[in-house]
Amino acid sequence: MVVSLAQLHKSLLAEWSKDHRNTNAVEQTLKQIGEALLDQTATASLDEKALTTIYKDYYEISALVAVLRNDMSAFDDAIPRVLSFYNQCPSAAENKFLMVGLNLMFLLASNRLSDFHMLLESIPQNIQSTNPYISTPVRLEQSLMEGAYNKVVLTEKTIPSQFYSVFIRIMMDAVRSDIALSIEKSFKLLGARDAAQMLLFSSDAERKWKNENGCFVFEAETGHVDKPTLDTARIAKQTIFYAKQLEMIV
Repeated sequence: MVVSLAQLHKSLLAEWSKDHRNTNAVEQTLKQIGEALLDQTATASLDEKALTTIYKDYYEISALVAVLRNDMSAFDDAIPRVLSFYNQCPSAAENKFLMVGLNLMFLLASNRLSDFHMLLESIPQNIQSTNPYISTPVRLEQSLMEGAYNKVVLTEKTIPSQFYSVFIRIMMDAVRSDIALSIEKSFKLLGARDAAQMLLFSSDAERKWKNENGCFVFEAETGHVDKPTLDTARIAKQTIFYAKQLEMIV
């Protein structure tokens, strides 16, 4: 039995609306819809409004499911199609700021700052400051530039959409990793409680740090160190400064 494009679209929306989505099922249906959209016989029976809605949902959900699967390569491929569709069909762009905001989050988390600012320049200033989908990545970029790691952490509690959390975690992991590397190079000894509070590690096992009598003991290591995803030197420097102050107080 051949399933019509309209039926596939209905199935996609039904699965996507579930509280616990089956991303594999969503991706499978998206694949079928993508193939059907290339078939003129499959689209011939649909009017312009119905076809526009199907294209909209197909492009948007393709990008969003990539976020849920933490597949940044797939998101990078999908998001330009979404934004191009909005340019062609502005009447169907009610989710534009959400998708633009996610693109800003992606560019920020990928340390593509030139692309981030280029996209931001295309957005009116009042939207940048008042629309939560846009103002969130704007504030995050400011926090990263200021070295205010605590603000990056706190942002996760006030995100405008669940889809933003994936990018927040990417940033947090990159920042924590870089700060941890800086701590390892700057200290021979650091109180375990202070380190855990600064980095929000749930346990020393995350870094495999040596814990002796309530303090982390760092030994010089040699070898290749991966380049951090984010430019976190400023944040690391500020965090180390605070840690040095703690050391002096103690």
